[in-house]
Amino acid sequence: MSSPQFKEKIHFLDISSKLPGYRQSWSPNTLKTRLLLNAMKVPYTEQFVSYPDIAPLLKTYDVPQDLDEEAYTLPAIYHPESLRGKVPGDEILSDSIAIARHLDALYPNAPVHAFPEPKAESEALWQESQHLLRGIISSIRGKGYRLLMPRIPLILDDRGAEYFIRTRTADHPDKLSPLDWGSEDPEEDWQAMTPYVEAYNAFLMRKRDEAAATGRGRGPFLLGQTLSMGDIYLVSVLVWFQAAGQELLDRLLAIGENEAHRTSPMRDVWSAFERNDWLAGQGEERVIVPRESRFIGTACLTTHTVYNLNWNKRRFDSSRQIHPSGFKYIKAFDEDYHLKHR
Repeated sequence: MSSPQFKEKIHFLDISSKLPGYRQSWSPNTLKTRLLLNAMKVPYTEQFVSYPDIAPLLKTYDVPQDLDEEAYTLPAIYHPESLRGKVPGDEILSDSIAIARHLDALYPNAPVHAFPEPKAESEALWQESQHLLRGIISSIRGKGYRLLMPRIPLILDDRGAEYFIRTRTADHPDKLSPLDWGSEDPEEDWQAMTPYVEAYNAFLMRKRDEAAATGRGRGPFLLGQTLSMGDIYLVSVLVWFQAAGQELLDRLLAIGENEAHRTSPMRDVWSAFERNDWLAGQGEERVIVPRESRFIGTACLTTHTVYNLNWNKRRFDSSRQIHPSGFKYIKAFDEDYHLKHR
């Protein structure tokens, strides 16, 4: 079956940051889609959307709310040609796994797929990979989460940082500054996180050995030489660590080296993504605007002009006060120092 020919490229919606170049993409959720698009060699356009503009944009396209997390989240793809009749509103599909399955079906001849055959096995590997990685980054039990979260406002655009702090502190009135989100001693978090990293490395090594033993060839991925969604999720988490600070990624990848492994299995996967240029891929810039705004005759309208729309106030009160240290925390950030770790 040949791949379809479309008039327009798939349009990928990512979360904005102030990091340079392709490293502007930082979220592990959106990176699952970006890395898959790059690995599949699917041509795409891209748009970075500031946090407070996500809901106003998606609501106008009738995108369903995510009841488990934020009301509206990214990633999302805009592609009416392939989505008509398949999603509410006919134009935008959100959720990284739904997008992955859509891309797999849309491009059967792509060089890689999110869920290669046998699908039952690649789906199971994705679930196990996700479970183990959540032991590292889960907001409930992941110590890596405490290392990362205080740094996220530092890499966001100003409006995105304000929104991020406001919404993340909504349920924690005693923690109104990112300074309160981490541990007093980050070394305790590293020590607590290390067994989870070692468990993932052991899982990855075991699956690589199984792939080699069953004739699939020895390679860096969970299926040996074959990339799958489990590997993509791992690298999306690694990029998240890198965005928060290169030193965090370096330390994470070094766990277990010179002890159990010459190079850690995680580092092997990271190196494979670098070697294949899957990390640096970007789409052409393009902007879609809220659907009703397309008819007001303002050609220069962008998503940033809709901040004052009555977006989801059901959960968050826009008048909520952020502790002054929250703003001071952002303004005091030395961007030059941070960017030299890029």
